[in-house]
Amino acid sequence: MRPSSTLLLCFLALGAAAATAQPREHDDDDPLEYRDRQEVRDAYRRGFERGYERGFRKGMEEGERRVAAPPAPPPPPPPPVLGPIRVAGAFYGTLSRTCDATGYVARRADGKKSWSLKVHNEMCGDPAKGDRKNLEVTYWCGQVSRTASAREHQTIYLSCL
Repeated sequence: MRPSSTLLLCFLALGAAAATAQPREHDDDDPLEYRDRQEVRDAYRRGFERGYERGFRKGMEEGERRVAAPPAPPPPPPPPVLGPIRVAGAFYGTLSRTCDATGYVARRADGKKSWSLKVHNEMCGDPAKGDRKNLEVTYWCGQVSRTASAREHQTIYLSCL
């Protein structure tokens, strides 16, 4: 017999002996039995919790590093420049009949900081006899447009204060 065949026979004999041997009580190669062990489940849970906590902390730290200071709010707009009264238009009358009182009001109010006038028919005539009339004035105070109105026989106030 050659040495290689003797070696082969030894291996075969050992394999047959292993096959007829008694099975072990706990076979560590069985994946189902391995997962059913309580200590393995506990270790898995602890590892999961540690990994979760580590990931959470890492995410929070990264988020804190990324947070940039909020941008500064824009500066408030400058206050509008107020100037003296400059009459843009004045109309006296009713909805259907009016007269232009711009010249009359502008001559008296332009260039002043405030001005008042009792509304009457002498501003531009009586456009609607017997009806109650209103004076509507649009004027500028520098860059700001304003309006004022008053009924006949009342006082109208224009102000840029």
